[in-house]
Amino acid sequence: MEQMEWVNIIGNVGFPIVLVFYLLARLEKGFTRLELVIKELVDEVKRGKKIW
Repeated sequence: MEQMEWVNIIGNVGFPIVLVFYLLARLEKGFTRLELVIKELVDEVKRGKKIW
C-alpha cells in the first residue's frame, strides 16, 4: 500500500475509534454513579424503609 492510502485509512477509521473511546469513558462515569445509587436503593429496601 502506498503512504497516501495509509493516511486515508487512518483518517477514515481513526476518528470514529477515538470518538467511541471518548464516549465510552463518559458513559463509564455515568454507569459508576448509577451502580452506586442502585446499591443505596437496595440497602434501603433491605432495611425496610419506605422509598415513596
